[in-house]
Amino acid sequence: MKKKDPTFNTAQLGNLLARYKDRFKPPQNTVIKEVVVVVSEVLGYTITNAQVKYTVSTRTLSLQVPSILKTEIKRSEKELLLELKKRLGEHSAPLVIL
Repeated sequence: MKKKDPTFNTAQLGNLLARYKDRFKPPQNTVIKEVVVVVSEVLGYTITNAQVKYTVSTRTLSLQVPSILKTEIKRSEKELLLELKKRLGEHSAPLVIL
């Protein structure tokens, strides 16, 4: 049985992880999956992961959907982006939907 190191403190580890939480961005696929869920919940339309493209560096969403659906999504863009910001965090959420 290993002895516990008395200098190791779990609070220190928690502080270290909290510091990096704001710096790391979620993987591209995580954002895409969340966009699909948010569009379904907020607007009631079903889209697939293949119809969503996300650029991490510019935080831009691109949707390959029919123009009628794209118009509805653009009309509710602020509401969708706000919901994504709540779920993914301020620094991880997309800024623009194209």
